[in-house]
Amino acid sequence: MQTATQTDELIVWTKPQALEEAKSVFASYGPKFRTAGNEKGPVFSKGQVGVVYLSHSEEDSAIETTLAALRNAKVSSIVFYVPHQSADFAFKVGTMMGRRKGISAEWAFNFPHLRQLLKARNIRAHVRHQENHASSFDLLEARRRLGLSQTQLASALNVTVRTLQNWEVGKGTSLLAKKTGDLRDLLSRMDDYVVAPKETEWLSSPLEAFGSRTPQQLIVEGRMRDIVIEFDRLREGQPV
Repeated sequence: MQTATQTDELIVWTKPQALEEAKSVFASYGPKFRTAGNEKGPVFSKGQVGVVYLSHSEEDSAIETTLAALRNAKVSSIVFYVPHQSADFAFKVGTMMGRRKGISAEWAFNFPHLRQLLKARNIRAHVRHQENHASSFDLLEARRRLGLSQTQLASALNVTVRTLQNWEVGKGTSLLAKKTGDLRDLLSRMDDYVVAPKETEWLSSPLEAFGSRTPQQLIVEGRMRDIVIEFDRLREGQPV
């Protein structure tokens, strides 16, 4: 895999009907957007990281047009982001790509995985968005990502279920940032070290360092900081 340089810029290509959705999804990256009708595919230039955002079903002919345009794209790397698509759709496009020599791309099926792929290419969210992360934290998305019930996450955060329910709909969030600090740090470490498609498997896998308890069990017990510390030890090469 090629790694982008600091001068590379992010270009997001999508169909016109998905442009507003794409702008919302990629707001924290400040990319340039390219759109085209079914008769044209994405056009990228050298020194750019290209994301092809396929948020809606595509006819085979439209996919072929897109891949044909990518054939001569002089980008550092290409990522297909297909958040609403099935594995069958990805397999179909992958098969089409295989028939077109010279196209090399990676796939992301959810935003955490996409964020990992972009980070590997030195494409990061803008600092001003990172600073506002606590206030814009999506607790409902985080809970679903961790595979927890409201009761389990409320226990992990040491709050009532009613408080958690209010936070998930944006009510009474004055203590949200304070109470979710460890949770946000854990999700950040997961972004860095756990391959997104394998997150569900990792969350339910016994960890030797914690007496074969799973990450989900540790989270429910309120031990998110312990997992964060373990990630940091591994990063620094310390014995565990």
